[in-house]
Amino acid sequence: MAQKYWGRVLWADSGIKPAADLDLWTGLSAEREIKKNMGVEGGAKILKFLVFFFNFIFFVFGCVLIGVGAWVLVDSGDYVTLSSTVPYATGPKVLIAAGALIAVVAFLGCCGAWKENRCMLVIFFICLLVILALELAAGILGYKNRDEVEETLDKDFIEELQQHYNESGSEGTTKVIDTLQRKEKCCGWYNHTDWYRSRIGGIHHTVPDSCCKEEKEGCGAKKDLSLLYKEGCKMKLVDLVKNKLKYVGAIAVAIIVVQILGMIFAAVLICKIGDGSTYA
Repeated sequence: MAQKYWGRVLWADSGIKPAADLDLWTGLSAEREIKKNMGVEGGAKILKFLVFFFNFIFFVFGCVLIGVGAWVLVDSGDYVTLSSTVPYATGPKVLIAAGALIAVVAFLGCCGAWKENRCMLVIFFICLLVILALELAAGILGYKNRDEVEETLDKDFIEELQQHYNESGSEGTTKVIDTLQRKEKCCGWYNHTDWYRSRIGGIHHTVPDSCCKEEKEGCGAKKDLSLLYKEGCKMKLVDLVKNKLKYVGAIAVAIIVVQILGMIFAAVLICKIGDGSTYA
């Protein structure tokens, strides 16, 4: 027993391991390496799943943005001709185009993550970065020009109302103003007195029949204020736009959050693919 014990000590002191101990040491090292590789593989799979998941959510948001843009365009379609200088239809069309672009980029990201294609992921990351920059620029530009847009809208609507309503060749404008007053239960732009300076009401202080609470032929010429909507259409239209912007704003914030998270996970996955840390 003592001889065996001292033999092991001598083996250990000499730095040479017995065959049994060598096999044990090699086995433990291999086991540690396997566990390490399994950990790397598991982490890479989780990362790959996260990139795919966030891109799927991003794709859904893109489709939602297309739907919201179409809804705003259709719902506000009657009012797009109110101003010749403020392009009302541009906003919804931009939403539709942005939603389509986001959906395409998200699909590219999903494919890149699933196939672990570094080139596709790099293109996806650059596209997201460009989209994010455009979103921020559009938000800043819109906020900066908000007062100018409102002033232009005031001027154009008053001009349409006072000079072109019921004019030959301006049937579209007449229909739009009548539709707005009926639907939103309003009269004039600021109030009903706007019509007193118009072509149709300037002499007798009359208003269109669409200003009447109960619309009947000739009701606008009776000069009975109790029959009329007294509130102007400006605040009604502003409230309508603000109500839609709440949905657009909420979706935009959610998209930006998902977008940033997707960029972070994509960047990490790109690095892991580059150093060969991922597993199919």
